[in-house]
Amino acid sequence: MNEIVMVLGRIHPSLATLQGMPLYVFLLVGFLTGTFLLGYAIKGTQVWWQLWSVARKVRSFRNDTSPPSPLDVGRAFKWEPLRHLWAEYADTLHEFRKAGSSAMTLTEVRATVPAEAMFTREVLVDGRLFDDFTRHLPGVLTGLGIIGTFAGLLDGLREFKPTPIEAAVNGLEPLLLGVQHAFVASGAAIACAMGVVFLSRFVLAYLYRLVEHLTHGIDSLYSTGAGEEYLSRLVKSSEQNAATTAQLKDALVEDLNKMMTNLVERQIAAQEASAVALGKHIGDSISHAIAEPMKRVGEAMEVTAKGNGDQVNSMLETLLTGFMAKLEDTFGGQMRGINEQMQRSMDSMAAVQASLQGLLADIMKTNEQAASQMSGTLEDAMRKAADNQQLLTDQMREFVQDFRRLVTEEQSKSKQAMDEAVMKVLSEVAMSMQSLEGLRRTAATEETGRNDRLAAQTNQLVGGLTTQVETLLGTVSEQVTKTQQNIDALGQVSLRAIDGMNQGALTMGTAAQRFETAGGAVTTVFDRSSKVADTLVSASTSLQAASTAVQRGFEQYDSTRRTVDAQVASLIGLIESAKKEAGVSQELVANIKASADAMRKSEAESREHLDSVNAALVKAFTDFGNSLVGQVKSTIAETDRHLAQGTGHLNGVVQELANAVQRMKRA
Repeated sequence: MNEIVMVLGRIHPSLATLQGMPLYVFLLVGFLTGTFLLGYAIKGTQVWWQLWSVARKVRSFRNDTSPPSPLDVGRAFKWEPLRHLWAEYADTLHEFRKAGSSAMTLTEVRATVPAEAMFTREVLVDGRLFDDFTRHLPGVLTGLGIIGTFAGLLDGLREFKPTPIEAAVNGLEPLLLGVQHAFVASGAAIACAMGVVFLSRFVLAYLYRLVEHLTHGIDSLYSTGAGEEYLSRLVKSSEQNAATTAQLKDALVEDLNKMMTNLVERQIAAQEASAVALGKHIGDSISHAIAEPMKRVGEAMEVTAKGNGDQVNSMLETLLTGFMAKLEDTFGGQMRGINEQMQRSMDSMAAVQASLQGLLADIMKTNEQAASQMSGTLEDAMRKAADNQQLLTDQMREFVQDFRRLVTEEQSKSKQAMDEAVMKVLSEVAMSMQSLEGLRRTAATEETGRNDRLAAQTNQLVGGLTTQVETLLGTVSEQVTKTQQNIDALGQVSLRAIDGMNQGALTMGTAAQRFETAGGAVTTVFDRSSKVADTLVSASTSLQAASTAVQRGFEQYDSTRRTVDAQVASLIGLIESAKKEAGVSQELVANIKASADAMRKSEAESREHLDSVNAALVKAFTDFGNSLVGQVKSTIAETDRHLAQGTGHLNGVVQELANAVQRMKRA
């Protein structure tokens, strides 16, 4: 211990007289200060070198035209805890890949969280420099200085005796020496505390700035907004899907219109050709069938006139039998062919209707699946955002409560310790004043001057102590006031952040409701598509009614044929009556001509009826085509209007989400 005192004496003469508790306090203060300086010199240099090296390497990646690979950037983080923090940050990076000619290629890397969320000051600087200890080291040094002050005063007062006078005079020197020791210990402790505060805050501020440079450099490497990118892609995909659906619908309507027009034209042409061929065939058949029999009738008349009645009868029977067979073959074959063609036309229309209904059902199913998948994706994103917001709010609230409780406890402890120390000092000073006052009253007249000087010195000592205590109390009060202001500011910032997050959540909820409205509009479009399908069904019903009308025309034609058969039967009866009269006269020839005229009239009526049937079919197909085109055009216009409204809603949702994200970033 003597060697230490000698060394201190070489530093300053006032230190050579230190002894007892002030010496121990001085040595402890020096040891703590030296340990702090050595630790900051070693550990601070290490932290500075690591942060500066990593920040410099990160800045070198800015010159790249494309975002660097996380693996390449990760090679710069070769020290702990930087390596672990980069691994955690790399897991949050989102890679955008695009399908190429051979495989998926990496096009862009987006950041989902800011770098400061991972690379925090607490992990990179505070924890490594033991900031939780060094933050309280100035208070410890100040407390040691106060202890040294009290110890020096107590050592000086221990050897001071107020009576007798000689002992009091002799005790002044130890008292002043104790006061000197107290001030030396207190001054050294306060100076070391100020040095620790200045050096630690300066080093921490510089290292914090390096951490900010590092986080800004990392944020500049990768763009943010992965969620907005996916949302914009979803909107773009929906718009493309709507455009594709509209194009598909236009193409389908155009193809169906062309197909129905061609089908109607072919049907009309086929019926016209069939009617013309039927009329021509019937005329030729009747001409050929009647010309030859008439010739034979003339010959038979001549033969009959000559007395060959039997041959005439057999010839007439053969002629009538061939005529009936010819009529049956001609009209029956034509009717069956027309019926088969109409049946094939009805089958083709039914197949077209079924194909159109299936196509509309597939389109509706595809759009419903896309809408449900889109709604599910947005619901999951909203749920995750709400959970993250609630977790962040709870953590912030717990942090504010813990910090407020810790500050309150530290404040109460410091105030209690200061109150105890001040009371003790005041009690000691009061005792000293009482002792000095008694000494002054009992002193002799010749010692008045000396006692006055002693009282003056004592008053100076008490004034210095009082000033020092008041200064210390003022400093503590200012620190308490600043701490309370910081707590209030932190609480206000936390409340503003929580309000901003709640507003963002409300905005995202409104966006989800608007998106549901857009989905309802798309559903309305699908309902109108179903109405189009119902219209097609009603049109097919109209076609079936037209085919029924044609069938009725054929039935009327059959009735006409039966009339002809009846006329032929009457002709046969007439011939038989002529046989009974044993001859054929000019009246029989007139009856035959009348029958031929009736047959020609029936042919004309049949042709007119077929023409009316063809006109009815043409009108039915024309009305069907016009109705179909008008309904499809109205549906397309309604669909375009609803799609425009849905696109407007989606654009509004995207804008509100972007505004909410910006507000959350600013908060």
